[in-house]
Amino acid sequence: MAKKILIIDDEKDMLVYLGTLFRKAGYEAETAPNGEQGLALAKSFGPDLITLDVMMPKKSGLKAYTELRTSPDTKAIPIIVLTGLSKQEDFFGDNLGDLPRPEAIVEKPIDRDDFLKKARQVMGD
Repeated sequence: MAKKILIIDDEKDMLVYLGTLFRKAGYEAETAPNGEQGLALAKSFGPDLITLDVMMPKKSGLKAYTELRTSPDTKAIPIIVLTGLSKQEDFFGDNLGDLPRPEAIVEKPIDRDDFLKKARQVMGD
């Protein structure tokens, strides 16, 4: 059975790009265009990995991350944070309090091969 990946990003191009990348690599992928839908899918889809954009409307990546890490249903799912901003490591460190840090923070634009390798490492593939 293929591992499942949930992609949460408000940029349609990124949803299509990452969805295609993961499906071609043999994974099952679902996408959500905002944090609210992403949180609902995280509970119903049961992903093995979540990729989460930081800057999104409706529910920011930081708020979505906080809810994912505090919900009993989703707190153990590994998360790779995607960002177009530099210095996100410091931003997350300053704003997460006692929450566990993301398994990885990756700056956009991503390198396809490096990103897929990072996702596999995080999932233990």
